[in-house]
Amino acid sequence: MNTQVTQTAAKDKKSIRTKEKIMRAARKVFSEHPYHTASMRMIGKEAQIEHPLINYYFPNKAVLFETIVEDLCESFAQRTAEWLDEVSRARSIAEGFMRHIDLMIDYNTVNPETIRILAMNLTQADNISLIPGYQRFPELIDRIRKIFVEKISPAGPESEISMLMNSFNFLAISFLGSSTCIAQIQGMEAGGKEYREWVKNTLGFIFLPRLREIIVPDTAEGNARRKKSPK
Repeated sequence: MNTQVTQTAAKDKKSIRTKEKIMRAARKVFSEHPYHTASMRMIGKEAQIEHPLINYYFPNKAVLFETIVEDLCESFAQRTAEWLDEVSRARSIAEGFMRHIDLMIDYNTVNPETIRILAMNLTQADNISLIPGYQRFPELIDRIRKIFVEKISPAGPESEISMLMNSFNFLAISFLGSSTCIAQIQGMEAGGKEYREWVKNTLGFIFLPRLREIIVPDTAEGNARRKKSPK
């Protein structure tokens, strides 16, 4: 009896390790190839297993990709909540926001597949509904907006809050997910300090003034803009 239980436990552990191995390989392949050009054969080769074995865990490429996207979006949302804590605890809006950007860049350095998969497939599809799991992306953007409201308690109109958060995340995903191309155009290295500083300073230059207006609405400039803005 004990021998059977031990064998079953060992088999389960091996199955979990194999599934994790497939997931790691899939993240790498999908970060290097758009969904429609990536294949189960590529993933099997990356995982160093026979590709038909993947179907034991994931019946097809669409299910595997959707699982990856769901996992990446959940991880990104959780980290975003942590980054926004930095904004709420900081001595100033500028300090908190720039720290938020630093943490996002650090996350991308350690987990480059996450943002690259999102960026690559968004630019490749005319209709995101044709890519399995990409309904998670608008859900992610909306979740990040809600986290921002919960953590920061902004006083601006909802339309401005959505515009700020959506445009910031779209641009940050583009800068980090397409870093190789954008950096090369400017004569920089994608993983280099110069490009990192460019991303940070550019996002700060574009969004920090608007963030201040939304969080601190009782300035003359902020109030003037709000009177002209639709509710």
